[in-house]
Amino acid sequence: MRKCSGCTASESPAWYCTPQCQKTHWPEHRYECGPARELTTADHLVRAVHRGRMPDDTATVFQYGLAAAWTKSAAILFEVYVSVIRDLGVSAKKMHQWRLSGPRRLHSELVKRLELHPGERQRFLHTWLAQKPWIFERLSSDREPTTMLAGIPPELIRQYASPALRYAGLPEWYTADDIRNSGMPDFWYYCFCLYVVLLPPHLQRVPGNLFDWVCFGFCTCYDDEAEMRLCDLYGELLDRCSFDEFYAATRTASLASLFNKHGLGAGMRSFPNLEDMLRTSPVSYRIVYLLKQYVLWENVKLYDHVARTFGFAYCRGEREMTELKGLYRRLFVEKRVDPLVLHQAAAKGRLYEVADESCGFRGAEKALFRRLLKEGCPKEGCPRFVPEDELYGYYYGTSKPEIDLLDLINGTASIIL
Repeated sequence: MRKCSGCTASESPAWYCTPQCQKTHWPEHRYECGPARELTTADHLVRAVHRGRMPDDTATVFQYGLAAAWTKSAAILFEVYVSVIRDLGVSAKKMHQWRLSGPRRLHSELVKRLELHPGERQRFLHTWLAQKPWIFERLSSDREPTTMLAGIPPELIRQYASPALRYAGLPEWYTADDIRNSGMPDFWYYCFCLYVVLLPPHLQRVPGNLFDWVCFGFCTCYDDEAEMRLCDLYGELLDRCSFDEFYAATRTASLASLFNKHGLGAGMRSFPNLEDMLRTSPVSYRIVYLLKQYVLWENVKLYDHVARTFGFAYCRGEREMTELKGLYRRLFVEKRVDPLVLHQAAAKGRLYEVADESCGFRGAEKALFRRLLKEGCPKEGCPRFVPEDELYGYYYGTSKPEIDLLDLINGTASIIL
C-alpha cells in the first residue's frame, strides 16, 4: 500500500495498492487532493467520463456541446468523449486547450483521435461526428454567461414538449411560462415533466437531480441500465392509461396499484424495492433515497434531516464532507448495498458497522467514519439511532416546483421542496 504523495488530507489520506490503481482513481481523487492548479470544466468532463455519467454542472454541459444532455445526440457525443478520454487517454489539460482554441479545433481534434481507435463502434462515432461540426458551433465560452437558452433552439423545446401537451389535454402552443402559470397542482407538474421525458421523441432517461427521479422510483435502480428499463416500463403504462388516471394515482400514492391494474405488476416487482417505494410515494418516502440522490448527482440539495441522520452534520469541513460522500457512493455504486439496509442500519444505530462490513475500513479512515457514523452528535445524551418514523420525508406541497422545460431537456434542472 502507498499513500498519495501529494495528498493534503492529514486525517484521511488516500491509499493505493499500485501506481495503476492510483492513476485510475486520479480523476476522482484530484477533487479531494488539494489540486496544484485551478480545476476546469475539462476536469469535470473527465470525472464524468470515469464515473460513466453525463456531467451535471451547467458550465461543462454547455462548453462541451452536451446542452440537450438527455437526448440521443448528446448521449452519442458523450460516447465520443468516453472513447477519446478513457480509451485513448486524452488528458483534461489537452481537452481544455482544444476547447479554448475554438469549436473547430475541438471538433477536428476529436475526429482525428477517433481515427486512431480500432473499435467498430468508434468507426461509427467517427463517421457520426465528422458529419456534425455544427454541434460545436454555439458552445459557450468562459467569458459568456452560461444560460439555459444558450445553444437550445426553440423548435427543440417544442419538439419535446408538444407530445406531453397533447397527452395532458393542453394547447400545443403553450410555452413553459403558460404551463407554469396555469395554476396546476405540484403533482400534476411532476407528472407532466415525466411525460416530457417518456413520450416520443423521448429523452434517454429521467435526470437524476429532479424530484421525479425520487418520487417515481428511479432512485431504487442499481445502475443506468435498470433506469432505462424502468423508463420502458413507465412507457408501457402511459400507453395503457390516460394522463388524468396517471395523475390521480400519483396524487393518491397509488402508482403500485395502477401498474397492477394495467397488467404490469410483474414488471414492477422485477425492480427491487420499487413496489415498496410506489405504495407511499410521492406523499412520503424513505430519506435514504434523498441521500442516494445527493451522493450520486451534482447540484442536489443536502437536507438538514438527511445530514443529521447520515453523518454529514458532524463533518469538520469540506474534506470530511467529500470523504463521507465518497463512502456512500462506494456503498451504492461499487458494493450495490440495498438502500433499505442503510435505512434499517440508521434505525438501529449501525451505520458504521454496515459500512465497515462492506468496505473494510483501516487506519485514519476507520477513525473518521467511526466518529461520523458511530459516535454521531457530540452533544451529551445525543442518540446514536434514529426512530423509524423519522426516516421518512413527507411532501406537504408548500412550494411551487422550481423547474423549467429548458432545464428538463438539458438535464440541469433541480426541484426545490
